Amino acid sequence: MNTAVILAARKEKDSAYPYPVTPFAEDTCLMDRTLSILRDNEYTNIVIVAGYKADLFSRYRADDVSIIINEDYEFTASMGSLALCKNIIKDDFLLVEGDTFFEQSVIHELSSVTRGNCISMTEESGSGDECFVETKNGFVTKITKDRHRVCNFEGEMMGITRISLDTFNKLIQAWENSSNPYLNYEYLLMDVTEPLDRPYIRFKNVIWGDVDCQEDFKKLQNSLYRALKRKENPFDNENLRNHLQTIFPDKDITTAEIIQIGGMSNKNFRVNFDNRSYVLRVPGNGSEGMVERANEEFNAIEACKLGVNPPIRYFNAVTGIKLADFVENAETLNAATIQRHDNMRKIARIYQTLHNSHIRLKNEFNIFHEIEKYDRLMANAGAMMYEGWENVQPKVKELESYLNTLGVDLKPCHNDALYENFIKSTDGTIYLIDWEYSGMNDPMADFAALFIEANFEKENEDYILDKYFEGNIPPEAPEKILCYQILWDYLWAQWTVIKEAKGDDFGTYGRDRYNRAINNLNRIAYN
Repeated sequence: MNTAVILAARKEKDSAYPYPVTPFAEDTCLMDRTLSILRDNEYTNIVIVAGYKADLFSRYRADDVSIIINEDYEFTASMGSLALCKNIIKDDFLLVEGDTFFEQSVIHELSSVTRGNCISMTEESGSGDECFVETKNGFVTKITKDRHRVCNFEGEMMGITRISLDTFNKLIQAWENSSNPYLNYEYLLMDVTEPLDRPYIRFKNVIWGDVDCQEDFKKLQNSLYRALKRKENPFDNENLRNHLQTIFPDKDITTAEIIQIGGMSNKNFRVNFDNRSYVLRVPGNGSEGMVERANEEFNAIEACKLGVNPPIRYFNAVTGIKLADFVENAETLNAATIQRHDNMRKIARIYQTLHNSHIRLKNEFNIFHEIEKYDRLMANAGAMMYEGWENVQPKVKELESYLNTLGVDLKPCHNDALYENFIKSTDGTIYLIDWEYSGMNDPMADFAALFIEANFEKENEDYILDKYFEGNIPPEAPEKILCYQILWDYLWAQWTVIKEAKGDDFGTYGRDRYNRAINNLNRIAYN
């Protein structure tokens, strides 16, 4: 298969320029990236269907790229654009929606399918414009925008589909016999094919999205693209193998397969070696001084004993290098999936197990002391906090006495409840990983972090607290959680400016958290 069709005809609802050709980083736009990935995967016959401001796409015309213009783009949907390729498509092809952003691996894996149709899908994203997919026995049975119409939910469609020539001819015939110009190809695909003609690949833990509006575009600019670069750019292979040789001094590590699997503060790699799979953690830039590795080692091992953290096989408290068991086919929870009732019940039990364990972690995590420590680290790094911080910081520190009046209860806590730190095994077990910031703290600090990181809906906050407290939520709990949300946001804003002073780039991440802290300060009851 060497043919690909990119659909890029629509008029944007909130932009004067098509998002596929609008640069989001380093003079790179979605179209540049998509064409580069397709060419790397040996697509030699690429068709771009343009419409709105079609002249902006003319620069892409080349020996391997042809451009078709949909003059009726305002009065047709995606099938109207695809139908214009009727005289060009002579074989199976890959259809790519031009506003879609995805990892290179998605194209590579779809291109390995040798015949027939294949639909790409992934976990629920919570983007607000999902195309939900229902499956049965390995085949797609329904595609819909209405989540409530999906019974056997598997995820959402990514907008990248392998289409056979036979199916394409059926699509054209159905289109020509239809009087509805606003048909989308994915729904017509369901009409002209039988279930056995709709196999799929479900991509797990993949970075992707579609750019439908300014909010999506800013998210791509400020976070998604940077996360993707960190994931796709290979880490120094020689150094990684040196780490592995230290861990396995008597083994031939040249046979180890090393695959980068992401990470924000650190670099994480899957290591397939000696008939087992592990996760290798290598600390990222600027982590020195932020994390006490000896504390992390002790606390993480205690968490392993409780069964809430996968087994750790190696830990170097000096370098921060860690090797843990890899949970095969695990699902990394996201902002949407972590708020499903079944997952929330399991997380409530994890926190019950941890907070009520009576173990004594090696350190106390006093968030006010951490803020002071980060002040010193900022000064050492020559980093400057955001505008107005000198007026905000005293109000933040005043929360210490207010929390004391509400009652602070020190228990073993994780203190870094990013939804990415919750992974779900195939048997349904959820693990809580990455114990860098763990220590004795108020349990409500764990819930505060969880709620802001995943943008919990109020009803879901109430649901998981009800399960955790077994139907008897203390009246002071919501106010304590609000206080800790402010503190977490302020602390992570400090963390951001320190990391960026040492060479990292997190877009608007730190400033957004800082601004949210200020807004929440105005909600505190004592004000």
